[in-house]
Parts: sequence; structure tokens; C-alpha cells
Amino acid sequence: MMRMMRMMRTWRMQEVLRVAAVVLLLLGVAYVGKGMSFAWRGQDCDHVSRAEEYASYSGGVYPNKRVRVPGRAVAAIHSVYPPYAFPMMGPYFWSGSREVDRVLLEVLSLGAMVALAFQARAVLAGAGVELRLWEVLGLPLAFSGNLIGMGVGQFSMICMGLLGMQVMLQERGRVNAAGICWALAMLKPHLALPFAMLFPLQRQSRGLVVGLVVLGVMSGWALWWTGVTPGAFWRGGPGTEKLTFVTVRYAAGLWVEYTGMPPRMASAAGLVVVALVVVAAGMERVRERLRLLPAAGLSGLLAYVLFYHRSYDNVLLFPLWLVCLRGLAERPTVWAFVVFGAFGFTLYVPSIFLNFSDVLLVATLVVPVAAAMLLWWRGQAGGLRDGGMRADGGEVSE
Repeated sequence: MMRMMRMMRTWRMQEVLRVAAVVLLLLGVAYVGKGMSFAWRGQDCDHVSRAEEYASYSGGVYPNKRVRVPGRAVAAIHSVYPPYAFPMMGPYFWSGSREVDRVLLEVLSLGAMVALAFQARAVLAGAGVELRLWEVLGLPLAFSGNLIGMGVGQFSMICMGLLGMQVMLQERGRVNAAGICWALAMLKPHLALPFAMLFPLQRQSRGLVVGLVVLGVMSGWALWWTGVTPGAFWRGGPGTEKLTFVTVRYAAGLWVEYTGMPPRMASAAGLVVVALVVVAAGMERVRERLRLLPAAGLSGLLAYVLFYHRSYDNVLLFPLWLVCLRGLAERPTVWAFVVFGAFGFTLYVPSIFLNFSDVLLVATLVVPVAAAMLLWWRGQAGGLRDGGMRADGGEVSE
């Protein structure tokens, strides 16, 4: 009898998720289509800025007007991207044609959403909810930030696709490939940095070393190519940057604004917290209590809460949303529907509506934390029975 009741509950959840997924797919197509129309009308300002930065770098001039090199021209632009980011941008701007580069960015962004859909299908299958790929594609595609991200030409979707691939590769023991995916996602370090904790958590620290070596080599190459010494870079970049953009009224910018903490101090505090979390992830007690997928959800939440983001980065919360959906499929309760439903609302509602009220803006910060706390209270933040995508629940070691 109990088995039959569980089967009926799983069937009902599968039908609910199937209907919701179709609605989200239609919404996602509308979001992305609208964003692409903005881009093709010349509103992809961030993409243009990145192209200008890469053009400056490829011409041998470090793309930061504060970084000065004797005997070399000074850049007319000011980029806050780290040095390793500029070699990474090469594949995105190889053609020299704005139209070709735009198409490439859009194709890679949509490919990243397909990668996240594969992950979502596997995660839900672990809870007995079998859905086809097109039925889960709307789960990542309909994140409201994708509209703006696609419209202004951001890398957010691509970076999250790479982080999803990192998790899937770690599940399969492909440690080096996972480390490379993490390094490439560090193109936006405020998204990817906390995901470093997944390597020591899984006894796969070699992947983190591989990723750090990739970032180090690319940083060294960028500085050598532009003739910039580490000291000149520090004085013109991190050493003097006021980071006033950190206070943008979204995600971490909300608490930085309300507390009045200096942006540099807030950013430094975030880095310290991430460093402590990465160290803690290597402790045996933490490994025993925290599986890979919930840890990925925690990583995304930490990045969202600790560091600067704009609304086009809200796809960062996709791993946590997957854990919530899986927890809902396994134990559907009233409180779970209420809290997780509110979480889904903040993820999928058009971001323009969030600006109508400070309450809604604050909800985008508070509700994800509440969802994570409910998962922990229900024993599902660390105890999803297979760690996300594998039926045996085993961990993969080096």
C-alpha cells in the first residue's frame, strides 16, 4: 500500500512538473526571443564593450586606462575583468565581425541551456520523475535574467552551462575536464568562484589545481602580451578600484547598501568566506553530510549572496532550484510548495516587475536563503539520496 501511495504521489508530481515545464518552455522562448531581438537592434552594449576590450588586448594594450606601461599606448577603456579573462574572450571574438560574434554568443548561450536541461532531466529522474529533454528545457531557459542577458550580450548563461558541466563531469570522475570547465566559467568569477568547493568535497582536488593552473597561465600570458608587470596591474586595477558597482540594488548589492559597508570591504569579506568554505569542504565531516548536487546549489547561493550581481545573473541559482524541485518531488508538503513556489516566482517573473517594489527586490535575496534553510530542515540539503544524478549514491574519488 505504501509503495502504491508513493507511486501515485510521484505520478502526480510528474504531471504537475510536465505541465509547468511546458509553460516555462513557452516563457523561455519568449524571453530569449525578445532578448535576441534587442541584441539585433544594436542594444547588446555589454557585448560591444567586451569586443572593445578584447580588441585592445589583442593589439597589445591592457584594456584598463589606469594601467600604464612605459612606451605603450594607454587604453581608452576601463575594464574590471581579471587578466586571464582577455585570452578567454578570444574564441568569442575570433571573426572580427560583430554579427558573426553575436550569433556565436547566442548559439553558445542556447547550448549552455541544453546542457543544464540534461542535468535537470537526470536529477529529476533520480526522484522518479521521468521527463523528456524538451520538457525540462524550460527550467533553465525561462530564468527571467536570460532576457536581459541575451539582450545586452552577457556571458552568464554560458558560464552556468560550464558549471553544470563541471558537476556532471565530477559525477563521472572526469576530474581534469571538470577543472577546465570551472576555469572557463571563471570568466565571470563572481559566478564561479564558490564552485571551487566541489573539488575538495568530492576528493577531486586535482581538478581545482588544473583549473588554477589554467587561470595562472592565462593571466601570465595576458600580462606578458601587454607588457604589464604584476605591480603595475595591481596599482592600476585591484589596488585602486573602488568597486562602487558592487552596490547595485540586486542580490549582494542589497545588503551592502543597507548595511553601509564599504564595497571593497564587502568584497574582501566575500572572498574570505569562500576561502573558508573551500577549506571546510575538504573536511571528512562535511564530506559525509553534503552531496555534490546540494553543494552545487549552496555554491550558487553563496555566489549570489556574497558577490555583486545584476538581474541577468539569476540563472546562477539554477543548481539550488534543481535541489528544490527534487526535494519537492520526493516530499511534497504544503510548506515546500509555498516556499519553493515563492522561490520559483522570483526566478521566472519578468525582472522589470521586481523593480516596482523594494519588498520584491528584497524577496529575491531572502527567498533563496529561505528555500535553502527549508531544504536543510527537511534533511534534503545534504541528504538527497544519490547526490544528484547517480543511483548508487557513491562518491567519485581521484
